[in-house]
Amino acid sequence: MDTFFPFNTSPKYKIENNKELAALIGITTAKLTYYAYYLSDDDKYHSFKIRKRINGERLIEAPNRGLKDIQKTISHFLERNYTPRSCVFAYVKERGIVEHASIHVGQRWLLRLDLKDFFHSISSARVSGVLRRAPFCFAKSPANTVARLCTKDGRLPQGSPASPVISNIICKGLDYKLKQLASSNKCYYTRYADDIFISNNGSVFPSAIAIRGDDGNVELSEAIKNIIINSGFEVNAGKTTLRKKSERQLVTGVVVNKKTNIPKEYIKSIRAGLYAWEKFGLDAAEEYWKKEVERSNKFDDQPPQMRLVIRGKIIHVGHVKGYTDATFLTLVKRLQTLDSEFKIDEQKFRREITDEIHIYTEGVTDTKHFQAALNAFQNRGEFLDLKIIFKNSSKPGSANLKTLCENLRETSQKHLTLCIFDRDERNIVNEMSGSPGNYRDHGNNVFSLIIPIPEFRKGNDSICIEHLYQDSLLFTCDSEGRRLYFKDEFDNLNCHKTDPNLFCRINKSSLVYDDNVINISERKNVALPKNKFADYVCSGQPPFNNVDYSGFHEVFIQILEIASTYNK
Repeated sequence: MDTFFPFNTSPKYKIENNKELAALIGITTAKLTYYAYYLSDDDKYHSFKIRKRINGERLIEAPNRGLKDIQKTISHFLERNYTPRSCVFAYVKERGIVEHASIHVGQRWLLRLDLKDFFHSISSARVSGVLRRAPFCFAKSPANTVARLCTKDGRLPQGSPASPVISNIICKGLDYKLKQLASSNKCYYTRYADDIFISNNGSVFPSAIAIRGDDGNVELSEAIKNIIINSGFEVNAGKTTLRKKSERQLVTGVVVNKKTNIPKEYIKSIRAGLYAWEKFGLDAAEEYWKKEVERSNKFDDQPPQMRLVIRGKIIHVGHVKGYTDATFLTLVKRLQTLDSEFKIDEQKFRREITDEIHIYTEGVTDTKHFQAALNAFQNRGEFLDLKIIFKNSSKPGSANLKTLCENLRETSQKHLTLCIFDRDERNIVNEMSGSPGNYRDHGNNVFSLIIPIPEFRKGNDSICIEHLYQDSLLFTCDSEGRRLYFKDEFDNLNCHKTDPNLFCRINKSSLVYDDNVINISERKNVALPKNKFADYVCSGQPPFNNVDYSGFHEVFIQILEIASTYNK
């Protein structure tokens, strides 16, 4: 669960002066002072403009070589000490436009906002301020120095390698508040740089967020406008849209109405370029193409080469639609007949697919348990061939994971992709397991797996991930006297079968009770939250140390079996 500060509040570094800052960056104090205080902004940056796709120009301010190296080092330091929120997708490793778009697939409503002058809205004072707070805790002088190194004319420049991570850190409060507003109205919230997306599956989009008039115009609620304004940003009103499912919904250039897909006109533009190349030759086609691209893709007074743009667009099609997609393969073959230098390494694609296994689970706690178990096994030499990447599904619960699995199988996945379900819902077990095994092949490199029942749980038809641990651990109390409770500990009246002081305040369908278990005599909740239990176990905090992970062993055996079947 996101907290207001998405990082460790205990600083690893506490920079007190510019000498310590220079040592952290790896340069002399003289060089630090020169770039921060003596070299003028005009001498630090090379500025130019590129045309936007739709009206206007974008100012790019690229730092010179020496400053760029310093900014890269600062960026790496900030990234090491900052954990991006799950709702943030721009400038984050292992998160891209396809992963971002998948959050909003199949929703009835999609709201898109654009933050006006995003980077330029972030002042040097705000940069200095965020560095003086946790987890960085810089003293005033070095914080101001970093701000001077990373800003131009008193604001964040577009073109600096440090601007992306700084902008994400600055937006931590904005993201927290907007996600809270979205969640309270049963919506999904994401941000990709200056683009904000909020989707909802209700028959009517929540008026607490926005209202769409009969003329299609969108009026944002005071709540969302106040959050954005109080966070130091402004909405670009001309770019606000609220689209129904019957209309085309785009998220960072990817169609999300039914599945992640490429807009038709994008494919059409590639085909048009290939056709002109085939009919008139590269030189004539490129001459005409440059006149057209001059309006939109001109970069530093030099339009890009047509062949390179077409290559990039085709690779993008493969990334979104899958590298075994028929449209992608057809475009590849056409380009290969025209461009002898364009090579697709099919063996490389295959290796990329087989090397990593991407796993989605029902929620954050499941991922924590699987990761901890895998680490324990690999530390003693087991399952070393498994290269597992645990992916963030962003939508917890078995129903959402089932929907995600169904969406993933619509297009070929680059990697072997696994959706792992608990064994506590009969309909999920029936649909997501195979016959007679625990897993099912959905095609397009997508499998689902129902957690197998460990030997010490034989006789139990329904289990969830916590049941992969021994009871001795599950019934362990933390320092506050809290523990996990289980459904079979309570009778039909929600009273504990052996302890008359305990009752469950609400009817629950889940197997694990991690809230609302009340001790009458003490008048308090004595249930341990599942997420807290996972944190205790994963950190090895006493008395939750010396964990027995044997119940997880069969899960990874099954994953190995799926991988071996898949690679035949």
